Amino acid sequence: MKTKSLLQILYEDPHLFAMQKPPRMACVPASHIPIQETVLGKIQWMFAKKGIQPYLLHRLDAQTSGVLLFGKHAKDREALEGIFRSPETHKKYTALVKGVPHGRMITVPLPARASKEKIPAQTDFRILEIFPVPPCALVEAEIKTGRKHQIRQHFAGIGCPIILDSRYGDERFNRRFRIAFRLGRQFLHAKSIAFSHPMLKKQIFIEAPLPPDLQSVLKKLRLGK
Repeated sequence: MKTKSLLQILYEDPHLFAMQKPPRMACVPASHIPIQETVLGKIQWMFAKKGIQPYLLHRLDAQTSGVLLFGKHAKDREALEGIFRSPETHKKYTALVKGVPHGRMITVPLPARASKEKIPAQTDFRILEIFPVPPCALVEAEIKTGRKHQIRQHFAGIGCPIILDSRYGDERFNRRFRIAFRLGRQFLHAKSIAFSHPMLKKQIFIEAPLPPDLQSVLKKLRLGK
């Protein structure tokens, strides 16, 4: 098992750690995905020899790469899960979207996780770079709420879906982009997380580098290919 080379630890302390989640890997098992093929299963295998059984503090879509946090000890779980309920926590993503979005904030209500009720949702964003051919923009987005597929739904809702998003994206645009740039997954990366550590009582900042497949796409776009 090539787990060590596949799952890079970005930060670690006695209570939690963060890893660089690779794309095309589910966080947790499902009826068609055995645990040994998931991020959780591979991480638990890595830490088993230390007598630690890590647990996820949040999740990322299977196609999304980037910073993923785990707790180490059951006694810390409630405090660590509070990180994601705190307004002091900031999660930023890098995304490539079709077209050029206007404004700096999306506030369209989205469905709740357990019902069809629409509840408030906010995504702040800023444009990092614009490419004319094909027309698309590199953006940095920060979610102020934690709705399911929030970034993907919000950008699709304003007509600028995440490129190669198979659920909310532009199928025709995606087909052409996939062939031209040889990208096999949605261009969405959990870039960083900043939070107040509940045990260490200090600010923590963790950043995950952009993976090679996404770097390659940007390089080609900048060369005008």
